[in-house]
Formats: sequence, structure tokens, C-alpha cells
Amino acid sequence: MTRLRPRRRPVGHNVPEAAGAVEENQATPHEGAGPGAAERGDGLVAAYAVGGYAPYLVRWAASRGLAPATVSAISCSLGALAALWFSAGSHAGMVAGAGLLYASFVLDCVAGTAGAPWPAAVLCLAKEAAVYAGLAVGAGAEAPGGPGFQGNAWAAAVAALALLSVRHAVDAAYASSRHGRPTRPGGPRQEFARRALRALALPAGERFALIAVTAGIAGARVTFEVLLLWGSAAAVFVLAGHACAALARTVRAPGSEAP
Repeated sequence: MTRLRPRRRPVGHNVPEAAGAVEENQATPHEGAGPGAAERGDGLVAAYAVGGYAPYLVRWAASRGLAPATVSAISCSLGALAALWFSAGSHAGMVAGAGLLYASFVLDCVAGTAGAPWPAAVLCLAKEAAVYAGLAVGAGAEAPGGPGFQGNAWAAAVAALALLSVRHAVDAAYASSRHGRPTRPGGPRQEFARRALRALALPAGERFALIAVTAGIAGARVTFEVLLLWGSAAAVFVLAGHACAALARTVRAPGSEAP
């Protein structure tokens, strides 16, 4: 059976790291791979809600000749369908969009683990922008008589997208500065703790889970409120972590490198 060759995923594709704990991708799918098979830069959702079966989906895609770029394209198509369902504004539409968004994220993990090309990062950002737009339209449909509600929803969508773009740029710059540094070893408890820390920084898995749950239960308006609140706190958290890590490296710099 032909297998897709695992490759390092591009920085910025589902990899917003938390509090300076940026690590290179060290995991490779293999027989019996568990949650640790997901990329170390991901949080709890990618590791434990998807990582357990992502390697099997990679082998399934490889056995049918699906290239990583094809899987990424399917993921983007599902994301576009999720945006369309969200735009309906109905409860059924929100639930359907939530399911499609989760399926899209699962395929993102499969494509990334198998070595999707760098344009996948751009497509992932475009897909998330489409989802925000669909939610903004759906928010207007939820309360068509609300004064200024539609405009507020679009403002929230633009703010969420701007926050996401800044996070991607900051994470990419920090990861570039950390290139080549070894990862710190640790057991399952340490790995879980690191992933839990990253989850606070709202990586892609946690963002999509947040959108799916809040939209399916409470609607688009609550989704934007929680997304902006958590996203803003996460941005401060990540920037503070990066600054502390940079300061620690500066203090250790003069001849204090460990052998």
C-alpha cells in the first residue's frame, strides 16, 4: 500500500503556539499512533479529539491515491459548505454548519500530518474567513429587526479575522526565531500539560470547537462574543509568553548555553 510521506507542516497551519512553548513537529504517523501523533504545536482538541484516528485516515486517503493537496481542497469545500449553512441563521443551519466545520478540521489534520503544501495554510485562513462571513450573515438572520445588529456582526467578523491574522504573523515570526532548537523531553503528563497550555492560546482546534459548540447551541452572536473575548485574552497570553521567552534567552545568552 502506498503511503503519503509525512512531512513537516508549514508554520501557521493550525499551529498558534501558547506562551512561548513553540516546538517543532516531531511526530510521525505510525501503526498504533495515539494522541501524540498530532503535531506538538496543537492543543488538546487536535491531539485527543482527532489525533487518535488521524493516522488511520491518512492511510485510508493514501490507499485511495488522495494527495495531501486533494485532502486540503476537500477540507476547504466542507468549510465553504459550513459557511453557507451558518449564513442561514436557523438552528438547524447552525448545527449542520458545526458538523461540517468539525469534519473540515479533521481533514486539515489529516492533510497536515501527511505533508500538505504551504498553500494549505493560506486556504485554511481563507476558509476560516468564509466561516466568519457566514456567521455574520447568519447573525443578521437571527435578529433581522435588531437595530444595527447586522453591522455589528460584520464588525465582529472583521475584528476576529484581524486578530487571527496578527496571531498567525506573530507565531510565524516567533517559530522562525526558534528554528533548530531541540524540543524538551517529557512524559505523558508533561505533554498533556503543554497541550493544555497551548489550548489556552486558542489554536485552530480549540477555535473550531468553540465555533461549532457555541453556534450550534447559542447562535452566531454568542459565537462572536466568546471568540473575541477568548481570542483577545489568548493574544495577550501568547505575546506575554513570547516576550518572557525572548527575555529569558537574552539573560542566558552570554556564554550560558547548556552543553
